[in-house]
Amino acid sequence: MSREHRPGAVFWIDHYVVPTNDLPKSLDFIKNILGGVFYHQLPLTTKARQRRVPIGVFSKVGHYHSVGNFLQDKMLPPTQGLGKGTPRHGYFVRAGDIDKHLRRLDQHNVPHTDPIKTSVEGEEGTAIYFEDPDGNQYEFWAPRQMPAGAMEADNPTRIGRISHVVLESRDLSRTAEFYGRFLGVDPIKSADVPKDKLALRLVGGGRIIYQQVDELDERTGGHNVWYGHHRALTVMNDEFMTAYKGLWDNLPESEYVPFSSAEGAPVDEKTLPPRTELHGQIALGLRKSAHARGTYFYDWDNNAFHFVGGTPLDSDMTHYDYGYDDTNTPFGEKAQS
Repeated sequence: MSREHRPGAVFWIDHYVVPTNDLPKSLDFIKNILGGVFYHQLPLTTKARQRRVPIGVFSKVGHYHSVGNFLQDKMLPPTQGLGKGTPRHGYFVRAGDIDKHLRRLDQHNVPHTDPIKTSVEGEEGTAIYFEDPDGNQYEFWAPRQMPAGAMEADNPTRIGRISHVVLESRDLSRTAEFYGRFLGVDPIKSADVPKDKLALRLVGGGRIIYQQVDELDERTGGHNVWYGHHRALTVMNDEFMTAYKGLWDNLPESEYVPFSSAEGAPVDEKTLPPRTELHGQIALGLRKSAHARGTYFYDWDNNAFHFVGGTPLDSDMTHYDYGYDDTNTPFGEKAQS
């Protein structure tokens, strides 16, 4: 490796899932604004509904990333406003394309801000904040220094890889400790980052950013609060088990089985500590678990994640082939051998 990193460290944000109250509108937004191409749908059968399988679809956004939209059984709360609400997912764009992106947002009547030059989240660049029909927050991010490979995933709308996600934290110090200990990434040191923000730099490129809050917003929460809601983080394929072993050796396993009860979670999950949990597909009986432990994991503020493995095609994971994820059969066989 030309770039030093800790075993099991996170290189990129691979994909994410956001909640929706109108699946067709969500798909139109992903297609028109992010250039997404529909590629996978969860089963729409009576048997699936009897097992409370969520209704959701995934779209490819460029070569490396995808986004999921899952239909909810309750209405989403009102938006807090452009660039203010969380979670907020960003995409790399070139500074020279900003006017093109603004015209596309206007063409499709998407609420957005003017371009804003900022450095308060750990990097210097220009941001455009916008939102989808459900009030999920998005951002086009044109950094002053573009990471290697950030635009390798160009799509018809000329956006690149996922640049960052902004989440909530009630205690930035313990959040930073969690990421350093389990995800192998550290805070960005910059005088421009205010005390109420934590910006963490990923090894390959991009950031995970936390905003200090006293109380978590209604939209904050894992896939038991909002069906499917999570982010997937890319680690090196040969360090996939190392990353999970660090979690399994130190975090408890959740006793709650995702989507198992029509009444929802039996406790207020926002009061629970970091933990692991069965992947939704495994918990629903669609696939057998290859592990004795769950592969979803939660931070201190009920944000849900899982790992995806990547096999590097160069010295620093700028380009990679997908390896194993947390549910596929080849990895399950390898894990049991």
